[in-house]
Amino acid sequence: MSFQRVKPFACSLALVVSCLLPVSAQVVEQAPAAAARPGLPPVERFFGPPRYSSFTISPDGKLFAAIVPALGRQNIALIDLDKGTGKLLSSFTTEDVYSYRWIGDRTLEVRTANIEDAGGIRIRRIAMIDTDGQLVRDLRTMGNRGAAAILSTLDRSGDDLVVTSYERSYSSLDAFRYAPRTNRMELLTLESPGDVTRFVADRAGQVRAAVSESKDGKRRLFSYRHGNDDQWKVLRDEPVESASLLPLSFGFDNKTMYVLATEKSNGDRRAIYAFDPETNQLGDKIYENKAIDAGGLVFDEVRKVPIGVLDDSRGGVTWFDPEWKRLQESIDAALPDTRNFMAWARYDSSRIIVRTESDTQPPIYFLLDRTTHKLEEVAAAFPSFDEKELSARRLVGYVARDGLSIPAHLTMPKRPDGAKPPLIVDIHGGPFVPASGFGYSPVAQFLASRGYAVLQPDFRGTIGYGRAFEQAGWKQWGLAMQDDVTDGVKWLIESGKVDPDRVCLLGGSYGGYATLWGLEKEPAMFRCGVAYVAVSDLELLFDVNWSDVNRGDLDNSSKNFYIRTIGDPDKDREKLREVSPLYHVDRIQAPLMLAYGAADIRVPLIHGNRMRSALERNNKAYEWVVYNDEGHGFNKLENKVDFYRRIDAFLAKNLAPRTAR
Repeated sequence: MSFQRVKPFACSLALVVSCLLPVSAQVVEQAPAAAARPGLPPVERFFGPPRYSSFTISPDGKLFAAIVPALGRQNIALIDLDKGTGKLLSSFTTEDVYSYRWIGDRTLEVRTANIEDAGGIRIRRIAMIDTDGQLVRDLRTMGNRGAAAILSTLDRSGDDLVVTSYERSYSSLDAFRYAPRTNRMELLTLESPGDVTRFVADRAGQVRAAVSESKDGKRRLFSYRHGNDDQWKVLRDEPVESASLLPLSFGFDNKTMYVLATEKSNGDRRAIYAFDPETNQLGDKIYENKAIDAGGLVFDEVRKVPIGVLDDSRGGVTWFDPEWKRLQESIDAALPDTRNFMAWARYDSSRIIVRTESDTQPPIYFLLDRTTHKLEEVAAAFPSFDEKELSARRLVGYVARDGLSIPAHLTMPKRPDGAKPPLIVDIHGGPFVPASGFGYSPVAQFLASRGYAVLQPDFRGTIGYGRAFEQAGWKQWGLAMQDDVTDGVKWLIESGKVDPDRVCLLGGSYGGYATLWGLEKEPAMFRCGVAYVAVSDLELLFDVNWSDVNRGDLDNSSKNFYIRTIGDPDKDREKLREVSPLYHVDRIQAPLMLAYGAADIRVPLIHGNRMRSALERNNKAYEWVVYNDEGHGFNKLENKVDFYRRIDAFLAKNLAPRTAR
């Protein structure tokens, strides 16, 4: 099987998509405080919104949808694939389409938010909208307590759903059979296991599996029942940190359950197994990867079989079904040197959306017609990019001082003179978050365009490389986690790839903390640091009562997670202080840039204000910026542009060769 790649032509789908653009509002940049550096690609090119994103096909394969900038917001465009016509489906002017998905052949679930909200992304509405633009139901109005989440759809119209919501309790989910057009609800979990965080329903709408977490956050329970009218029984009751099994979905026989399980036979990586809940026994291993955790299963809804597995940390699919594997190979042959992702209609796979991207190519979308064997380019997310301008970003690895293997991504700039470039270590936040994964990185490409090498380490604690790797980062702020960053720098220096005299740390949130602590722990190694929304004092994470880490209404489960992974503020206060940058400012030798959002409730501004005061008391060089209309991260385009322009100028000043200063 082979496919022919065809270029867009006058009556192509690409033209239909482009015709939607005149309604798009151009973003008008406010006059920033920082000036652009002449002769370099503008910051806006790297951090502006995509022109198109989230392409999908309706379940019957007849309609094509995408998120586009329109009316000054993000809205949904709809294209009729047979008629070759397009229109705007939504017309929001005070909120953005944050995400959407098809619920029926002509019905979508649309989630909206203000993507520039200083308080962070908060879902404003969860609306069901027909393709004629009519609102079916705002799921916030389903019952009395907030919005519902759709667990499964039981017909092709989207009129028969299983949904979950906190209708009876703020601390435990319930499940309902729900008809959105009539707002008819039927409670399916009158007898609940309690403290439920996750339900799994079978293909007939029977809610048969539940995951609960004890109120103190220390134990996880997996419960099962044969059907909606049967009693629950607990199959697993385990400590949260060693819980071995997570239910995913039922097969089409409504007997086989598929689970993510961590068993000794596959080390500590999560693998997918068939599971018999009646006997509480694992069956055949469906898939495992020795290096990384498995994600969810992918099903062929027509043939009613599982066909592949999501790669949880890299965002791809591993196909074990021969037909879909051959299809992927054919697409890869037609689109070489990129990673190609397929999305198809639930009930008709003759048309497939192919999203293709690489480290040097932001997403481009194609439509594959399997009947004609043609691939037609539809749209590029960032059409202003030239692949030749971008730098290769490669997965690498190195060994930390205690022998642990650390994955990382390395981007080397294009330097025709062959000189060793300065190095920026981009430290991710979290810190217990999924790996950054394959593909295009705007931060790495922005820095590489300025001539810097970029190391992005997945230090211990990063999720996706197995339980042992993740838990190796617990209570290691400033300790082994920090050493992983330092050891990556040493590895690159010893390899001769970068200039050892010009290394700078950069990061936000936890990454900002690691930047501050790195300048203090290894003051002779780094020439500068950029820390934004940075934790400066681990005690403040627990002491500031207006932080969302320490709100009075925060449940014990969340508090215990922070105690388990960072430290106990009652028992470990001295240890927390020992690795808090605020108390060791005198060690800093390099210039520092600090940036915060005044509305941040995750890392409140007091972290920055106290760090700034300490810098001044110790006569340390620093630059300072606060964005009054931002929170934990910078969402407004004008603020992002200003921030990265400041970074650009700061790095150019402080990473220049010493002989030129």
